[in-house]
Amino acid sequence: MKYITETFSAGTGKRTQAAVTVCVSLYNYGLLVTNTLESVARQTLSDLSLIVVDDCSSDRGPGRVRQWMRSHPDRFVDLRLILKTRNRGLADTRNLAVHMAKSPYVFMLDADNLLYPRCVSRMLDVIRNSRAAMTYCLLERFGIEQGVMGMDLWSPDRLAQGNYIDAMTLLDRRILVVSGGFAKMPVPGWEDYDLWCRYAEMGLKCVRVPEILARYRVHRSSMIQTVNRQASKTRTMVRDMKWRHPWLKISA
Repeated sequence: MKYITETFSAGTGKRTQAAVTVCVSLYNYGLLVTNTLESVARQTLSDLSLIVVDDCSSDRGPGRVRQWMRSHPDRFVDLRLILKTRNRGLADTRNLAVHMAKSPYVFMLDADNLLYPRCVSRMLDVIRNSRAAMTYCLLERFGIEQGVMGMDLWSPDRLAQGNYIDAMTLLDRRILVVSGGFAKMPVPGWEDYDLWCRYAEMGLKCVRVPEILARYRVHRSSMIQTVNRQASKTRTMVRDMKWRHPWLKISA
């Protein structure tokens, strides 16, 4: 895999290693990514790194990230923009960010979502105190839909019925790497679900933080695309997931 790394952190007056790296996956979200990065910069956790991996966007997203990073060199222990030379999908993008991170924990964030200021700090406290492999929180849906998601506690039995945990999670980086990271799927969309199923099979401890700490954006365009391809897409995704995890009870 070929990629270009641009580094913006000043590296002065900071610890040599951050506690958490926020890993942002970017693909054609140029109009939204700056607000996402601002929400990361406003985190109350000071020992924080930020890596944005762009999967060959065709809009002005990478340029806007570059401009934003140039104006925030002192905020992060490590601040990098990584430009992939080929579009290889979400799993590859996330795995590259995790590979480049130097911190013991990574927070996965798509470039259209937002964090409340206490998000990373609160989830870090929980994952450390519980010694869990992953923590997730309640998410506020906004955009064309409103509501709260991520209400259910971690349960393999509940997971067998379908995915209810978004990828916006804090993960122990070492465990994530040992588990194989995010797998490339025949049809993209359930990379996070597959990872949670592997965590369940490994008997890992995962913990829900019962607080709304982040915001999940719901798009009309993404819904239209989903509706147009729903039948064939769902059948393929369900078939692949049940092959990977025969204990699942999902159906198309």
